[in-house]
Amino acid sequence: MIYEKEKRYIIPFDDVPSPRAVMPEISVDDRRGNFVEVETGFPEDMAVQEAKRCLSCRRCLGCALCWAECKPEAIDFSIPDENLDLEFDEVILTRGQDNDFEPFDENLGYGVYADVITDLQFERMLSPTGPTDGLVVSPLNGEIPTRVAIVQGDGRGDEGHLLSSTVLGVNEAILALHNTDGLQVTLVSPLTSTFKEQFLGEAQGVSGLEIVDGEARFVEREEEGKPLTVTFSRNGEDENQEFDLVVVLTKPRVSPEIQALSKKLDQEIL
Repeated sequence: MIYEKEKRYIIPFDDVPSPRAVMPEISVDDRRGNFVEVETGFPEDMAVQEAKRCLSCRRCLGCALCWAECKPEAIDFSIPDENLDLEFDEVILTRGQDNDFEPFDENLGYGVYADVITDLQFERMLSPTGPTDGLVVSPLNGEIPTRVAIVQGDGRGDEGHLLSSTVLGVNEAILALHNTDGLQVTLVSPLTSTFKEQFLGEAQGVSGLEIVDGEARFVEREEEGKPLTVTFSRNGEDENQEFDLVVVLTKPRVSPEIQALSKKLDQEIL
């Protein structure tokens, strides 16, 4: 039945408002030891019911149904539109959390070999709430690797990125060594002067970690079942070493919206 509220006639809907559907998830036990998606998605009937919660699939029609159903009365149609000029002493722009990264050299094997992963994937693996409970496991065969290479994906990037990325690589290496017995990690990256001055000495003291001031060039597998061969430079000469897992350090991609805002405000993105 149509009812009136504040001189507006409201058509009630039996299914609005209704509780938001809870996304189905696999059990905690089923998450262990694999990379299966935790959220399984809505079944068809639940998806249809969830879609019906929408008040309107078009632009606002001025029906005031949202206002009528808002118990806190947070919606006030009497407020006129206005532009506000706010003053701040400082504006800080961050890169955001899109978990996207800039393209890097395809010769590093990412997307070709299952046992070449990104630093974001490695970070997830090292998490105690991750799919392997923090244990380093090869996505290729589920085995625990004995040798891991962490290589810089953007070796010619700006110094600030190289510094933060290399520090991240060291931190991930320390976690991996702590979580996995018998592991050896080699970190290959151009080392900035700041890293050498402030972090290199401490990093070289980490047992099981080797730091190489160089650049990874190729990641290849000679034949199926064999380890990955990483070709990298050291002191101007190329070396080849075999690894069970390769982690590529990435450079976060800044969204176009943040870039546009940075340009508009003439403000550097941190």
